[in-house]
Amino acid sequence: MKSLLLTLTLFLSLATVASAQKKDKHAEMPGSEQISEARVAELTRQMCNQLHLNEAQYIRLREANRIKLSRLDEIQWQYKSEPGQQHAKIAELEAQYEAECSRILTPSQLSLFHTQQQRDPEPERPVTNEGGIG
Repeated sequence: MKSLLLTLTLFLSLATVASAQKKDKHAEMPGSEQISEARVAELTRQMCNQLHLNEAQYIRLREANRIKLSRLDEIQWQYKSEPGQQHAKIAELEAQYEAECSRILTPSQLSLFHTQQQRDPEPERPVTNEGGIG
């Protein structure tokens, strides 16, 4: 009976330690497990409204958007201290995303997609005041 109790206590303590380590991993890399469904839905809904997608296109594009946003978060976290490498990886991701979109969208939708992307401004970068006054 004592050996059973001791074994059970050992397994319980190992499970607790493993759980704590997993929580530490999530604290180090927030958002790495799953991308927000709201972000994926909003992006796909906007594209659906602009490009007039059918249901099959919507489903395929939703999955492509999920992968893109997830990978984008991962790249931004992984290369946050290397901006040059980060931009290269993001450009590579964008090229892959556009290739996937070209398989999903019709030529007229693809043309509209490229026009829309050229109109959308790039997100502004925070201004740093390194070495300056203020």
